[in-house]
Amino acid sequence: MKKWLQEHLICPECIESETALMLEIKKENTDEILEGKFNCPNCESNYLIHNGIAVIVPQKTLPHVEDDRGYNSKNMLSAYLWSHYSEYFNGPNATDAYQKWASHFEKADGWALDIGCSVGRLSFEMSKTHTHVIGIDTSLSFVKQARQLLLEKHLEFDLIVEGNITQNRSCKLSSEYNFSTTEFIVADAMALPFRSNLFSTAASVNILEKVPHPIQHLREVNRMLQKKHARFLFSDPFSWDESVSAPDLWLSGRNKGPNKGLGMENICRLMEGKNAIFDPAFTIQEKGDVLWKIRKTQNLWEYITSQFIVGKRGQI
Repeated sequence: MKKWLQEHLICPECIESETALMLEIKKENTDEILEGKFNCPNCESNYLIHNGIAVIVPQKTLPHVEDDRGYNSKNMLSAYLWSHYSEYFNGPNATDAYQKWASHFEKADGWALDIGCSVGRLSFEMSKTHTHVIGIDTSLSFVKQARQLLLEKHLEFDLIVEGNITQNRSCKLSSEYNFSTTEFIVADAMALPFRSNLFSTAASVNILEKVPHPIQHLREVNRMLQKKHARFLFSDPFSWDESVSAPDLWLSGRNKGPNKGLGMENICRLMEGKNAIFDPAFTIQEKGDVLWKIRKTQNLWEYITSQFIVGKRGQI
């Protein structure tokens, strides 16, 4: 974990009091903490740093971090590495979704937060326009891979063709990325371990329907962003799943209730100030669709339309 991050971290179990974490270092180098732990003086929770990766999540989130299925599986790692970096090595079949999302960032003298960063592509793109970037995800597998890319500046992995048959894929990452000011940690989108008002930009791409309490995720975005000058990129296909969140917590896709109707309209209303979820409210600058692909095997693909909204507070 980069040393420049440590003073900005708080205990995710003590969000309301924003209790600063105390650091014990066991192994370090000039720029990074390689082994150690954070301690909360309030609730006495401990958060480990191992092989340079900080895991700073509430106790209830740990089972998701440690589960080797789902987003921690090797199949998902192959699929998302292709999705994030395919235009570097896959020619006409590649997806340009991350370039399109990144085109909405502007040069900003501030920090950026990539919530649900997966294997890091959007975080790296944000590093071209922001002074510091932090990517967070609950998948330890994804964060390990993102940090490996950060250190090696090179991608090499086994792309699944069919079953256990794989093909090697490799590429160098863009020299335009600012690796020294980018970091990845394991953290929970509903309990972000950062001081309030730290970030000038936040991105929430394709994770709203993957969190158990969607409105809490948006409240955390509001807490993280600066009050006077901030930009928020939100994008999602609104593919709600009852196994992830209860229907009465969905922010769209309902025939009745306060969040009835379609996602794009409801999220716009929230960003513009409805129910004071975002306070101050945002001015909606852009709306649209991004076509996104996930390649699971050579014969199994997901084609997704992710609707996006870009909101702004003040002058960036």
